[in-house]
Amino acid sequence: MLITCPTCLTKTRIATSRSISPETRELYCQCLNLNCGKVFVAHTSFSHFIEPTGHKPSSELQPELCKNANQMDIFDSALA
Repeated sequence: MLITCPTCLTKTRIATSRSISPETRELYCQCLNLNCGKVFVAHTSFSHFIEPTGHKPSSELQPELCKNANQMDIFDSALA
């Protein structure tokens, strides 16, 4: 995840984070620009699902998700 410094717009490093809720995290960031070096807090949160189908992935379209048969069990339990 790329967070930019609000002061100089340089890349930052996420030093640590903590959960605020199941949908939101608080990120403690440090600017990587040596001339700036600001330390600040940012928040990231879940917005919405793009396509909540609940269907198993297609082995033709997403073969990497269908390699392990045990991994496919999670889709069976989610549909139950």
